[in-house]
Formats: sequence, C-alpha cells, structure tokens
Amino acid sequence: MAVLLTLGAHAEALGAGGKASGANAEEAVRAAERARAQALLRADTTALSRLVADEFIEVSRTGQLRTKADNLRDIASGDLKLTAVKYDSVAVRAYGDVAVLRAIADNTGTFHGFPFSGRIWYTRVFVRRDGRWQAVAMQQTPLQ
Repeated sequence: MAVLLTLGAHAEALGAGGKASGANAEEAVRAAERARAQALLRADTTALSRLVADEFIEVSRTGQLRTKADNLRDIASGDLKLTAVKYDSVAVRAYGDVAVLRAIADNTGTFHGFPFSGRIWYTRVFVRRDGRWQAVAMQQTPLQ
C-alpha cells in the first residue's frame, strides 16, 4: 500500500510539473520572440543565429521561401533592415519540446532598398534543443 501511495504522489507531482513546465515553456518562447525582435532592430546576426535553427524555413508575406542563411545574409549586408517591430495578439502553445507561436506583427523597414510596412498574421514553430528554443519554421499572411 505504501508503494501505491508513493507512486500516486509521484504521478501527481509529475502531472503538476508538466503543467508548470508548459507555462514556463510558453513564457520562454515569448521571451525568445522578444529577443528576436530586439536582434532584428539591432541587426544582430549573432543573436539571430542562436535563436533560429539551421534548417529554418520561412514562407514570406509575398510567398517567397527563405532560409536562415537568406535572412542572416540580407540582414548582415543591410539589404534587409527593420526600423520598427511590434507584436500584438501573441499566443503560444507548448507541446513538449515543440511550441507554436501565433501573433500579429506590424513591421517597418526596407528590403533591397524598397520600403515595406504593414501588419501580418504569422505562425512560428519552435523546437527546444539543449535547453533553448529555436525557430524552425514560419508562415506569414498579410492583413488587409
């Protein structure tokens, strides 16, 4: 009987820990997204490189496929420059070592010398590796 009680208490603690770790994971992903915004504004490719997985793929607001290497190259060269990054309606759901973030971004900047601005819905998928969250995929949809 003592063994059953101990196992029951252990299972209950694991269940509570799972809920708490889910909330902690969601906050960690939100923090990674805020850090990404700051790194974009500073054109900090070192920080961005840590926040984005090597296999990252993005479907841009124009339907273009872009990789981590594409984004880092364009930011480092100044071809992609963000002057404002604002997030709204941010929602995060964690599923173990995977998390999905959905939000509205209102970004302003230039791409290859052409100004852009406007709001987009976007979804970013994160994977937790070695204790940190990295973006692996992103899909953007322009808002009218």
